[in-house]
Amino acid sequence: MPSPADTKVRQCTSGYLHGKPVRKASTDSHRLAMKLRGLGLLILLVCVSACADEPSKPKADFCGHWSMGVVAPKYMEAWVETLEVKDDRGRWVKIPQGVVSDLGKTTGWDDGPWLGGGAAIDSAGAPMEVYVRWQSLAEPQTYTWHFTVPDRLRQALVKQESVLWQGKTVIECRSDITIGVAPGGHTVVWVGAGAVPRLEILRGQAEVEPLGPDQGQHEGRYVRISDEAKKYVEAHGIPYGSW
Repeated sequence: MPSPADTKVRQCTSGYLHGKPVRKASTDSHRLAMKLRGLGLLILLVCVSACADEPSKPKADFCGHWSMGVVAPKYMEAWVETLEVKDDRGRWVKIPQGVVSDLGKTTGWDDGPWLGGGAAIDSAGAPMEVYVRWQSLAEPQTYTWHFTVPDRLRQALVKQESVLWQGKTVIECRSDITIGVAPGGHTVVWVGAGAVPRLEILRGQAEVEPLGPDQGQHEGRYVRISDEAKKYVEAHGIPYGSW
């Protein structure tokens, strides 16, 4: 039977294993954890460095949206009364418009760099048909154009392209659809994006709206043309044949 002294010795040495402190095992585990932590950090830095020069990967729905807007040649001002798009679900989506943006030049369709499109349309499906009615303020005259969207345009909307943008390689889609309108009812459709060169999809000829501006409302009055555009037209006329 152990004596009280033996019991006291056992209690005092309970923190030792074979004569060595048990806490050393805890220290070794701590050191191992630190080594693993350092190794994980090194692997992370290597991965970041390897991916630094690669194009940024888009999200799954990266090309899932598109935008549409209207432009006109410089000084050939236009007012869009309505712009509507039918998607692949059979729904017509109305896109708010009004005064259109100007291109960089008056004669011919501007082939220089510019950004088109309008508000991003996230709720609609792929565009199938487009209907646009606008007032050509330089004439003045009202036109309507209804066209079927070619497959080529829809394919361009979802095609991911690697391009150089501000010194970095990025991935973009041609998500901006732009409709050009000009006096005489001349029309054109482009699709592009900020860093991706635009593509001309088609050209067309609109019809004169027999009801006139605003479908015959407001006693046939047109939106007022700006003084600057009015002076240009009076001085140089309208280059109908250039579009």
